[in-house]
Amino acid sequence: MPDVFISYSRKDSEQALQLAERLRASGMDVWIDQVGLELASSWSREIVESIENCKAFVLLLSETAMASKNVVKELSIASESGRSILPVELQHVRLTSDFKYALAGMQRAPISDLDAIFRSLAKLGVARASARSPEQRAEARATPPDIRKSLIVLPFEDLSPAGEDNGWFADGLAGELIDALGHIKSLRILDRKTSIGLRGAKLRTIEIGKEFNTRYFIEGSVRKFGEQIKISVSLLDIETGDYLWQESHKGKFEDIFEIQESVAEKVVAGLKLHLTKEEKTLMQRRGTENAEAYELFIKANEYFGRQTKEGFDLAVQLFSEAIKLDPRYANAYSNKAVALALLYRGYTRDHALLEEGMKLVNEALDLRPDLWSVYSPLCLIYQLQGKLEEAEQAAKEYIRNAPEEFGGHYALGFFYYQIGKCAEAIGPYEQALSVNPENLHALLNLVISCDGANEEEKRIAWAGAAIPLFERHLKLFPEDENSWVNHLMLLHFAGRDEEALEAARRLESIEDGSPLYNIACLQCALHDYEAGLRTFRKAVEAGFRNIRLLKEFLNDEKEGIATLKGTPEYEEVREMVALLEITSE
Repeated sequence: MPDVFISYSRKDSEQALQLAERLRASGMDVWIDQVGLELASSWSREIVESIENCKAFVLLLSETAMASKNVVKELSIASESGRSILPVELQHVRLTSDFKYALAGMQRAPISDLDAIFRSLAKLGVARASARSPEQRAEARATPPDIRKSLIVLPFEDLSPAGEDNGWFADGLAGELIDALGHIKSLRILDRKTSIGLRGAKLRTIEIGKEFNTRYFIEGSVRKFGEQIKISVSLLDIETGDYLWQESHKGKFEDIFEIQESVAEKVVAGLKLHLTKEEKTLMQRRGTENAEAYELFIKANEYFGRQTKEGFDLAVQLFSEAIKLDPRYANAYSNKAVALALLYRGYTRDHALLEEGMKLVNEALDLRPDLWSVYSPLCLIYQLQGKLEEAEQAAKEYIRNAPEEFGGHYALGFFYYQIGKCAEAIGPYEQALSVNPENLHALLNLVISCDGANEEEKRIAWAGAAIPLFERHLKLFPEDENSWVNHLMLLHFAGRDEEALEAARRLESIEDGSPLYNIACLQCALHDYEAGLRTFRKAVEAGFRNIRLLKEFLNDEKEGIATLKGTPEYEEVREMVALLEITSE
């Protein structure tokens, strides 16, 4: 039974299909005739049954619709069947006698106000996916044809003069464009990290499109010399090979905000997307009006993305400079808080970092109470402070205010995952993946949570879904050592242990301590204890310094290397860890 039946005149096809696209992107089952059937065949049993069984009959009103015999007949069936009718105006019209009786007393929603259409549908019993019960969401996800238009923003090319290294600026502009367009629910856009990472991929555009099942691409180049900038952007349809538009912008850096807004608007027009008022507002929202502060902000994000101690330190410094230039730059406060929390978690136990991070979070919320994403670092800071109840409530507050965003569900799942409540983590992670089905971090953590909760069937199913996505990622980025390790872990979770062990042996040559530690854990879980001890030692020698995890692994009688207690190799490694514990105090 469809949620919505859309009745429209053939001459209004473009607007009708855009509306259907938006409703489907919100999780609704929509019946709309897209084939252009003739009168004799259009009145088939399928159409009549769809009208009689739909939850809401959406009638697109225009002069041509009122002149359409088919629309009149469809409205008659809906009225006689007692269907809930929602008239939507494509243009202001005076109703003819065929429409007056059926629509008497009904309020019409303008096609330009999608929020009003969603509210009206909710009153008629048709809610967006985020407002449905868990059972309804699960049913909707069972057959989820993703009909959104798909887009990849390729890394912008830096054409700056020799000696002017502005790669950070090129990547920052591409990333900001991704963030601006990411608010559009009828658009499936590749995430910032993967998109920027395509700079190193040895694939042609058409091959990337095939890998990611994507039709549209944005290509661009940036030339920055001092305060002068030139940005060239084009929108490509690889299915037809046509450029939908191409243009260049020249100016000073202070013009950057107008240039970005113009490019985003051209993408929307080129793809023929219809935005809600909220989406238009979010796409045009500026974090700051200070171009210099903005430049520091995007440079800080580039360092942050390196996920190293040096990168976090530099990001904190640059975020601080941006805040000095614009004390009302809420996003800079929020991002600096995240960097401080990650520095504390991964590299130092200086509690002053968390105290400063908490102050920054509160300042960000004072400046922008609707910056819901700031509840993600708030959750992390509370967790690192041991305030678990407050951390849980912060993540839930994010979800309550922004249920359609990935970040809140991921933050709650990660919180439960980190404190060992694996069963509780499963639901939030699954909800996060309903928003962003290809997020590798959420997929891996969900599989591990299913394993920790002894949900074997779910673990195997989700691992099976994750493996091809990791393999696609590794095909594009073969140098990503952590993803190779995660891939072999997924092989184990999917029950493919022989493949996992063979892959682990090949990865023992990795030089970074963290992935080596994970490999050692897997080898011991598969009872290859000698290999596990060997890799564990390499992890310590390579700089892995999480003393708690090292000690737990040494003493784990079930999946650690405690089975080798008493051997010279084990005792030597135990002494290494004991010495590290003393020197780290």
